[in-house]
Amino acid sequence: MDSHKKSLLLNWILLVIYSSINIHTVYSLSHSWPNKGSFSWFLLIFFCPPFLYHFIALSYGLAVKKAFPWKKTLRLVTFIAGVLLAGNLLQYAQSSSLRKFNRAYEPLVERIRQNMPEPCDDNYFKIPKVVTYNGRINRMVRHEGLPIGELLHDGQRFLLHFQGGSVDIDGSTVFYDSKAGHWQIFHNDDMQMQDKLLFLQLGLTKCEAFPS
Repeated sequence: MDSHKKSLLLNWILLVIYSSINIHTVYSLSHSWPNKGSFSWFLLIFFCPPFLYHFIALSYGLAVKKAFPWKKTLRLVTFIAGVLLAGNLLQYAQSSSLRKFNRAYEPLVERIRQNMPEPCDDNYFKIPKVVTYNGRINRMVRHEGLPIGELLHDGQRFLLHFQGGSVDIDGSTVFYDSKAGHWQIFHNDDMQMQDKLLFLQLGLTKCEAFPS
């Protein structure tokens, strides 16, 4: 086997390895509990640039039948592009995890709405769809299968919030305001959102019959 074919083979092997790692990382993030940043992002930063490098080198080698001539330039360009790709993949995975959470917890939100004006109940986490989701995801759910959160209400409006994942110890918060009608998530060092959440809680009473 000549040097060019060996180079193509090496690029192919490494491309498969890096592709597998990136796909698995994005899949895991998109199927986890809602998060705002994750340690897995460092895996994407580490493996996205070499993935792009070997993809371009392999494509060029197959098309032109010789090695890519400007390897240092290619490494610099693919490093920058790879970091940008890692950020976009993280954003996609986080949005995907929130959508899956939204679909799974839709029956819980609807049950709370149906129980108004007295929504405090300890059976919300026995809803089959919620049980299935909590048993499947791999982050931020306590060992007994219940997330850490609060349900607050004033008899007309309710606010539901849970702890979310993060890349650091500050964590994040995912919350549902019945007036807005959709889930939101923010990193806990976002003081503007923290103030907004505190404002939304004014006049509401915490349900004690709710996991916290």
